Amino acid sequence: MSEKKEDGRIRYTKMRIRSAFYELAKETEYEKITVTAVCNKAEINRATFYKHYLDIPDLIDKLQEEAIERLLNRLDTTTPSTMDDFLVDLLKQVKENVNSCDGIGLFTQATASNFTSKVSRIIYSRFSNIIKCDMPQIPDLNQDMIFAYVAGGCAGIIDYWAKTGFKESEKNLAQKLRLMSYSTIQSIGKS
Repeated sequence: MSEKKEDGRIRYTKMRIRSAFYELAKETEYEKITVTAVCNKAEINRATFYKHYLDIPDLIDKLQEEAIERLLNRLDTTTPSTMDDFLVDLLKQVKENVNSCDGIGLFTQATASNFTSKVSRIIYSRFSNIIKCDMPQIPDLNQDMIFAYVAGGCAGIIDYWAKTGFKESEKNLAQKLRLMSYSTIQSIGKS
């Protein structure tokens, strides 16, 4: 089934709402942004806002999904051959998006667990193929469960890295993430 193309007026209205939210987010904390403030800034009425979003958390979720989608699209243009290559690319994209005025950086503090779970899905889907060959076959443990565990841990570290100001280089952090991932996988194989 092909996706229905969105009407130009709807895209324009959503763009105005997003822009208004981003402007407000630069001036005030996420928790203090109201639907009324977004509507006033976007010069729309509340009914128009509610045609597209349930509330501010729903708007943020959609904006976060768009930022993650942009991150995925950029990662799709690269073809990393190793886990380090993939992680360095991912870390560069996260850093670039967090530092941009309309990126996921606006949401990492307010919705950290949501951000972490979305990054975890990216990691899971991408590097599970890279590390599959190194996975030990453990009869009582599902490989997908191990991938989910490792991806969640990596996403949590990436989230921490973003929140603490990217103090470590992408290359160094990628090497540490790889080391922790492989150590975890190997220790599971030994148990």
